[in-house]
Amino acid sequence: MHLLYIDVEVNGYKFKALVDSGAQATIMSPACAEACGIMRLVDKRFAGVARGVGTANIIGRVHSAQIKIGALFLPCSFTVMEGKQVELLLGLDMLKRHQASIDLAKDKLIIQGVEISFLGEADIPKESQEAQESEPRVPGPAGTTIGARSGAVTAPSEPAPSASGAPRPGPSQPVAAPPPAHNFPREHIDQLKALGASEEKAIQALEATGGNVEYAASLIFND
Repeated sequence: MHLLYIDVEVNGYKFKALVDSGAQATIMSPACAEACGIMRLVDKRFAGVARGVGTANIIGRVHSAQIKIGALFLPCSFTVMEGKQVELLLGLDMLKRHQASIDLAKDKLIIQGVEISFLGEADIPKESQEAQESEPRVPGPAGTTIGARSGAVTAPSEPAPSASGAPRPGPSQPVAAPPPAHNFPREHIDQLKALGASEEKAIQALEATGGNVEYAASLIFND
């Protein structure tokens, strides 16, 4: 598994952030929020419990704080949540908000024309690598798997032979991924669909927020 980390800074506190376009929301650990001095900005109306494989407490949401990435100073919102193995996970909401792109050929994150190099394997926090290698994983789209705690996406492995000895379908023989299972009430999904989201987007937003309809709606509005 290859993890994409960059150096970032919030209020003078420097640390390493995981870039993960497979995660719906940008998440910060409570310890990191304390170190950055932004716990006072946490809106506890967005507190709750994120449910997936296991549960994690959502402390609340910081609606806007400035983050330094390379030479850029960017406004960012964070969900402050326990249970993550990284200090900060930059999710799809942040990447889309600033029109960022991940260029794997250059091994860089590109934001507003500014290129930020991803950290080499030796510079990635060791505890993060170990935790993500041992964490539970759930099926993702197109044969990928997703870390239940970190949200890190792992590419599909080589197809294994079937019991008859014939190879299983590989990339040249696509197989549709089954729809994700969920336990969200139908009325919650319909509320989000009424805001213009597709059924899949509504379920993804609820999964990212532990079923919190209000926060899920804010994700859809920011999409």
